[in-house]
Amino acid sequence: MSFLLPNADGYIFDFNGTLILDGMENREAWDRTAAAVRGKGLKEDEFLTFNGRTDREAVRLLSPGASPEEEDRIIRYKEDYYRKLCIGRGMTLAPGAEEFLEQLKEAGKPMAIASSAPRMNMDWYIPYFGLLRFFREDLIIAGRMDIPSKPDPAIFLLASKMLGTSPERTIIFEDSPSGVRAALASGAMLTVRLKNPGEESIHAPGLIETDSFRDLMQQRDDALSELRR
Repeated sequence: MSFLLPNADGYIFDFNGTLILDGMENREAWDRTAAAVRGKGLKEDEFLTFNGRTDREAVRLLSPGASPEEEDRIIRYKEDYYRKLCIGRGMTLAPGAEEFLEQLKEAGKPMAIASSAPRMNMDWYIPYFGLLRFFREDLIIAGRMDIPSKPDPAIFLLASKMLGTSPERTIIFEDSPSGVRAALASGAMLTVRLKNPGEESIHAPGLIETDSFRDLMQQRDDALSELRR
């Protein structure tokens, strides 16, 4: 690999907030949903508790005691509005992500997505963002109700197994604190956090932070330029 990263046997990516920057759209959709369900939007601390959780877990926090049918209706309402926001704003992959994935692909590196996103959204993301250019469909993990949510490391352990490698030979890309905790708990070789402006840094062994995939590649190019001098 030409990146300034350890040479790993597998690369695992969170999706929302990592490969796409949809924090604003997700926040707006949950706020609108909360207002429709209970007559008032979400406080910031409430929204933060949703990070890394499945939609169903978030709905149970928002509307305790709702029937399964009502939970389904709330989830559909939220995700329909969320997708409209993404389409209306011309959502693309995060800055530098496409180039980063392309270089991993050219290097023959196995890659997986491990996401808490509902399957209905991932089924939309796959064609909309052209994800099959980079990922085998069976290595796009999302909407799994049979494994615990982040910060439990289960989804990353599953992804490593599906890639045919071990966590100790895997690099994980995340953004949220709960996702980072899950990645660290998995025993990954390295966790790379895509940090949003204004967020507090997380300091831990086996963790590095970067502003974007583009910044990560620029650091690589700068270092190579230094070596050539």
